[in-house]
Amino acid sequence: MGAPLVIGISGGARDREVASALLRTILDDERPYERAALVGGRELFDGVEWSRHPDRVSELQRIDDHLRHAGEKDLAYAIVELDEAERGAVRTDLLCVIGAGGAGTVTTADGRSLSFSARGSLADVGVGRTESHYGYVQFLAHTPSREMTLAVPLTGRFNLGPALAVVTVCELLDITAGQIGIGLLGARASGHGELLAAPDRGVYALVEESGEARDAELLLSAAREDYATMRVEAARGPAAVAPAVERAYGRAGDAPTLLVLLGAPGDKLEDAFQAAVRAHARLL
Repeated sequence: MGAPLVIGISGGARDREVASALLRTILDDERPYERAALVGGRELFDGVEWSRHPDRVSELQRIDDHLRHAGEKDLAYAIVELDEAERGAVRTDLLCVIGAGGAGTVTTADGRSLSFSARGSLADVGVGRTESHYGYVQFLAHTPSREMTLAVPLTGRFNLGPALAVVTVCELLDITAGQIGIGLLGARASGHGELLAAPDRGVYALVEESGEARDAELLLSAAREDYATMRVEAARGPAAVAPAVERAYGRAGDAPTLLVLLGAPGDKLEDAFQAAVRAHARLL
């Protein structure tokens, strides 16, 4: 039994939740719930306790318990989401700070530090070419030691900030390019821009549960840009989902509809979408 390496992820709630989800998938290395603990806004897992949508602030007050549990279960890593005021309250071996505009720094307890930026060219870790496809952002990442072509299953180039933050953490942890690539491609960031599809492809949906108006605006803008051949419609709250799906199927023969579902929790929006699709989908 050994203490896990503690990785703090700090920034806006959406950015840190997306970054935590991506990083956790990479660190688990195709062995979910076997290598990385998480104390975050969408999930708590420490090898002993598990819950969805925990009270993150309350759980931080029990951080010693969670780290002890992770050590008892031989989890190698513990990812802890922190807001700005909480950074000094938890001892971290590595702290990742995601700032506005997709830039930030990652610093280790022994003083090593790398900067990252989704826009600037002077950061230690940055991007070259980028492409947005249906439900994916592909990008060329450059670090001090390598270049990698990577893809994340999220809509919108604004996700490059959290993705680069994760790449920077992996650079300092000496994670291989193969593990990074496979992990990012297979990651899920539920509630934050995943693409959902009806089985008959009659309607699609993106879910954003962030309460920040800016996050909703970014996803709507990205949806209109990346899915230009689709009719984009916003729906807020679970009660609005079924009528929106019904309207989409009522426009049979027109361009497919992409619904941008807004509100929290995202799980309820996803459930409402799947239930409405089951009532209307034309299965082969």
